[in-house]
Amino acid sequence: MKFKDLREFIDFLEQQGELKRIAVAVDPHLEITEISDRTLKMGGPALLFENVKGYPNGRLLTNLFASEERVSRLFGVDDPRQFKFRAIDAI
Repeated sequence: MKFKDLREFIDFLEQQGELKRIAVAVDPHLEITEISDRTLKMGGPALLFENVKGYPNGRLLTNLFASEERVSRLFGVDDPRQFKFRAIDAI
């Protein structure tokens, strides 16, 4: 599966249950990092922070590249073991 842009991939992740939207206000200084790090260590989903303090209308996406499976799907590869071949072809 190929995606035309990041928004389309975000929608796909959400449909697959691999995206968590965070609507509460979070501080971009250390708070977002801590939440992202803890989620990453648990093997959790990508995170979309929708209410970043000090940045009205700003959103922040983290942990997008946190799993081999997610990265492979982003580049249209079903099997993460085959991703290296797609990368070599691109080079």
